[in-house]
Amino acid sequence: FQAIADAMIVIVRWVLWIAPLGVFALILSVCARSGLGMLSALGVYVLVECLLYLAVTVMMLPVAVIFGGERLRRFALALLPAQAVAISTQSSLASLPAMLESADRRLGYPKPVAALVLPMAVTLFRLTSPVQYMTSAAFIAWAYGVDLSTAQLVAGALLAVVISLGSVGLPGQVTFIATNLPVAQAMGLPLSPLGLMLAVDTIPDALATLGNVTADVTAASVVTRQSRRDAA
Repeated sequence: FQAIADAMIVIVRWVLWIAPLGVFALILSVCARSGLGMLSALGVYVLVECLLYLAVTVMMLPVAVIFGGERLRRFALALLPAQAVAISTQSSLASLPAMLESADRRLGYPKPVAALVLPMAVTLFRLTSPVQYMTSAAFIAWAYGVDLSTAQLVAGALLAVVISLGSVGLPGQVTFIATNLPVAQAMGLPLSPLGLMLAVDTIPDALATLGNVTADVTAASVVTRQSRRDAA
């Protein structure tokens, strides 16, 4: 199993190196086919996604303070190494070792708690993923002038949560189409814009990973506080 894990890490590293070349090629294709009009619309999409992901990241800090019993400055500083890895790799999975180190050395969480909560959070607790799926669907609806009903929004939101539980913690470019397509399809939206949106997903995905990593460590802080209360 260790050999398989090592091989997968090597493959992920290859993906991380090659992905920028693929994104560059997609952007060239977008410019050639769609012109500046579509690029300005995609700029709005990128801006909205980035703001939402930053909002999710910031909202995790008061959760850690109120429910995790952390001091804001101490918690924010302890998060920085893991957040730096998250932004540079765009992968929650690649950020896991840095999260474990921050939880152990900088925050003093019990190793059994961190070793259980953080891998589980990386697997299941991708907080920004439903935000991404719904934002992508809303952008397509806006671009095509489609009025979404309440039933469509509810169906899309429920499916987005389910898909986020089953997706992997790899860079978004790897799984973008596979995860966003079912939500857009369930809401009855055109699927062709997804290829264009993938071309500009690099920066939003970095901030999405930042939000996920912050939420994962926040979850560990809440569980740690509760475990200490139970032990007392």
